[in-house]
Amino acid sequence: MTETNQVYNSHFLLEQENNPDFPDGWIQAGGDRATEWEWLGTPDGPRAIKIIHPSGPRAGITLGNDVIIPAGEGQRWEILVALQAEPAGVPCYIRVYLGAVSQTLFSVRPSSETQAFARVFSTPVGVTGLRIEVGILGEGLIIVQEIQARRLYPKQALRLDEKGQIYIRHIDSIGKIQAPVSVRVVSPIPIPVDVRTSVKTELRDLTPSHDGVKIYGSNGNPIISTCDGLVQIMAAGKKYMQTSETVVATEVIASSEPKDVSEVSVYSYAVHNIGTEGVSVRLHISPDGTTWTPDDIEREILPGTLAVLTPNYFLRYVRLVYHSQSPNSLKVWFQAQY
Repeated sequence: MTETNQVYNSHFLLEQENNPDFPDGWIQAGGDRATEWEWLGTPDGPRAIKIIHPSGPRAGITLGNDVIIPAGEGQRWEILVALQAEPAGVPCYIRVYLGAVSQTLFSVRPSSETQAFARVFSTPVGVTGLRIEVGILGEGLIIVQEIQARRLYPKQALRLDEKGQIYIRHIDSIGKIQAPVSVRVVSPIPIPVDVRTSVKTELRDLTPSHDGVKIYGSNGNPIISTCDGLVQIMAAGKKYMQTSETVVATEVIASSEPKDVSEVSVYSYAVHNIGTEGVSVRLHISPDGTTWTPDDIEREILPGTLAVLTPNYFLRYVRLVYHSQSPNSLKVWFQAQY
């Protein structure tokens, strides 16, 4: 396991330059006007963050976008969070944002004494960084004493050369190859080649009745022309793309899998409430898949109804955000043309 903790200011000892009342690298998440965040302890430590949450939606703390944990796809990580709660057993959560790809949510119920929670998760394809959020769901208060994350596998990051190939410093031994293998030699230095051959040429003026010119496209196929020398053009039709997923909306605000819409011409979300309670939904957009902003106001979808959501503004990434007062199922379609 990686020996060093990868979470910046994990014990909340450093203060923000522009806000000395809150630890550096951490920001408040969720809550309402009644929610209070207190930075406990002294500059010499130990320190903790106390969240008083009388009512309303979730309230917690999350890593800032400027201190995202570097990560890669296909890795295993362990996250360690030390919490205590009052009353004991109040619902709390640990949420790991896996870049713009997805997120992982762990539910915990701390006791009134300090309790450490360790959870292991893996990173999917496309992940380049992690962001951690810890908070409370029910009424009460929690004290967050530390948040750490360590990479379990691989223990060391692989070193790649300038072409993205695995870098090999030396070979300890060479054994017999049992089956044929294909080998591609990549040399950073151009290899000069001298080719000499005899060529017979006929120098004369070209005439349409005897000669012609064949033009090839980038795919290697020749361009087709008419007898009069006009180029034949075939217009390509529009292509269609669709994905669908069934999700469960709860009082914890969640989102669908983000979509990269940089190459589509038009797209929409269709949301069917297949549950028994009303659900609030709206679109979020992002320029980088990490920093999100609402595209419009929330819309309520009643049970048994279908709603269509289209964006008002364009940014590269889009996702559907949803929540409800009690668990409720939704069927979500994403459809696009390009």
